[in-house]
Amino acid sequence: MADKPDRIDSLQRHPRRQLAGSVDMRLTWIALLMMLPALALAQGELRDPTRPPTQAEIEAWFGNGPASGQRSPFRLQSILLAPDRRIAVIDGQRLRLGESVDNAEVKAIEPGRVVLERNGERIELTIESHLTNNNDGSRY
Repeated sequence: MADKPDRIDSLQRHPRRQLAGSVDMRLTWIALLMMLPALALAQGELRDPTRPPTQAEIEAWFGNGPASGQRSPFRLQSILLAPDRRIAVIDGQRLRLGESVDNAEVKAIEPGRVVLERNGERIELTIESHLTNNNDGSRY
């Protein structure tokens, strides 16, 4: 009998080695999966990705927070330019040239900036662009 291999051994080349390897791999995966919650807790508070950003997060991203100098009372959200019209969205209001928001009249709407005038004071609002210019003038 010593000359004949076991029937189980004849079915697999290295049955004991494969079994030991699979047990080690299972234990490794179990240990890794058990560590995942600990890693998440170590990172601190998790942010809900579907929640809109707070005003402080928006200001921190665009660099116009309290640390960036004097802050304008107005928030320029968008500029819409077309051959026949120019519209600025300030504090949620769509404004054209000559229209007013909080007693400030829109004097100029240009690519990237809007100029307001209130009580003789000129207020320039800008939009930070995260797009880069190509050599041909196009943006991406």
